[in-house]
Amino acid sequence: MKIKMKIVWIVLNTTLVALLVAVLIWLAHTPPSSSGVEAGSVGGSGSREAPLRIGLIPERDIFKQNKRYRALADYLSLRLDRPVQLVTLRTYEDALHELADEEIDAAFLGSFVAVLAMDRLGAKVTVKPESIDGTSTYHGVLFVRDDSPIRRLEHLRGRSIGMVRTTTAGQVFAGCVIMHLKLWNTPDEPEVVWAGTHDDVVEMVVKGGVDAGAVKNLRLEAVMRAHPDWKIRTLAAGTDVPNNALLLRRGVSPNLRARITKILLEMVDDPQGRETLTVMEAKRFLPCRPQEYVAIYNMVDCIQSAWKEIGVSDPPPQRPSDWPAPDPEDVAKCYDVNY
Repeated sequence: MKIKMKIVWIVLNTTLVALLVAVLIWLAHTPPSSSGVEAGSVGGSGSREAPLRIGLIPERDIFKQNKRYRALADYLSLRLDRPVQLVTLRTYEDALHELADEEIDAAFLGSFVAVLAMDRLGAKVTVKPESIDGTSTYHGVLFVRDDSPIRRLEHLRGRSIGMVRTTTAGQVFAGCVIMHLKLWNTPDEPEVVWAGTHDDVVEMVVKGGVDAGAVKNLRLEAVMRAHPDWKIRTLAAGTDVPNNALLLRRGVSPNLRARITKILLEMVDDPQGRETLTVMEAKRFLPCRPQEYVAIYNMVDCIQSAWKEIGVSDPPPQRPSDWPAPDPEDVAKCYDVNY
């Protein structure tokens, strides 16, 4: 009996070893998955190319923003036949660092950081979105609560202003206004209070955290629609600049840049593209050229002597040498007062 049991155990062990060897041989000859999509990427492309990484900076509810751009990433992934990955960045400065380090390939950027990306990193601007109402630009707004004693820009002396770093509306525009008031480096210089987003600045002003705020008009209008009981008064408005255009880092090939641009411009002619645009709350994409940012360079020229005062690291961007000389009146007046 013992001999029979021993034989059975030997047979079982031999069978198990044989099965294990067979499985290992099968695994060794099985080709790897061809999905090519990294964790966290968007799209189901069968391409084995590296994901195209697009950076987003929170400007509104991050979940709503990601939903809108996820639809675009899916569409791009299908048309490019490669995965497209969304990368959420904390700040506009992060976008510049990630582009410089090639951690992202592209980003939707506000006008000032777009100018910095072109000037410092050689990034290429491609397209800008047009909203349902036909808007494709924005401008800075300097505002106060409706019951504020601040009635004119001159009343900002010694007051606090909420701003957003590395933005046209929330930093450069406001810096230009303060420059015209000749308040930099004076005892009456306004106190700058930095906020994370334009929406944060609006809330700070309405709730009395700061005396005034400088923000993007599109975000101010959206927040006020969501809070009809909030009342504000506008002191000044800046010049229009392109709204959150798509820029690609310098290392992206001209061929890929042309393909992406063509796909986005032709979305409006494709049924699936129109569905994607609807999710994005956009009408279409339009071409965007560097010359559309001339107002940024005018404001930068205005601020030159107080550049460090507005809190931007590194030297100011330089107007391209092949552009015509700026109109002195445009540089001298970067905004319109609303009283």
